[in-house]
Amino acid sequence: MKQVNPKIIAMKVNLKNAQKITLRYAIDIYSVMQLILKRENKIERNKEHFWTISLNNAQKILNIELVSIGTANKTLVEPVEVFSVPLQKQAVTVVLIHNHPSGNILPSESDQDITDRLIQVGRIMRVPVLDHVIITEESFYSFRDTGLLAQLEKSTKYVPPYELKERYRQEMEKEIEKMEKEKKKEIEKRKKEIEKIRKKEAEKMEKEVERMEKEIEKMKKEIAKNMLRQGLHIEAITQATGLRVAQIKELENDDAL
Repeated sequence: MKQVNPKIIAMKVNLKNAQKITLRYAIDIYSVMQLILKRENKIERNKEHFWTISLNNAQKILNIELVSIGTANKTLVEPVEVFSVPLQKQAVTVVLIHNHPSGNILPSESDQDITDRLIQVGRIMRVPVLDHVIITEESFYSFRDTGLLAQLEKSTKYVPPYELKERYRQEMEKEIEKMEKEKKKEIEKRKKEIEKIRKKEAEKMEKEVERMEKEIEKMKKEIAKNMLRQGLHIEAITQATGLRVAQIKELENDDAL
């Protein structure tokens, strides 16, 4: 189907009231777009329409643009036409909307494919797609609310090769950073364990040294006692054993001597 020029089918939408609406939920989008759809005559309502809503940082409406009108079961859109007005309006995000005259709100493979493509273009243009809402006169389907938008955001079908490489590089950097953090954490843990073991060993060794010193002290006193029994002078005993004079005198007064 030949692309219809939006200027030829220009649809004047009164935004005086619409601009006051904050589009936080799909129901808000549906409420606005259902009114616009119902303003069309019945012949036009039996054809698929594709609109964009440009939003500011507060998610308030900057512009509602009719991009194209197609047939009863499809409408063709080109990314340049979808993002032309949002870029002019300096939109922070854009909402995609199209109707299904059949009344079936479920997205077709074609709907998912064009959404996939426009998500990637939005990333490049830095005007991300906030949602894609399919509307009928009775109900609506939100790509975001159903999780389909998040699923398509992970698609790489329309991602340029250079961006895939950049994404891979960033993922590898994150993985390396994660590994380094884990290794550092493990090293710190091991250091603490080693320090704990060292402390225990040091305490054990200190106790052993203390025990040995007591044993040596006991041996010195025994030797000093024997030397006293042999009648050796105190000064000679202190030189031989390293005991103090006071210690030897205490031994000299020991009843055991």
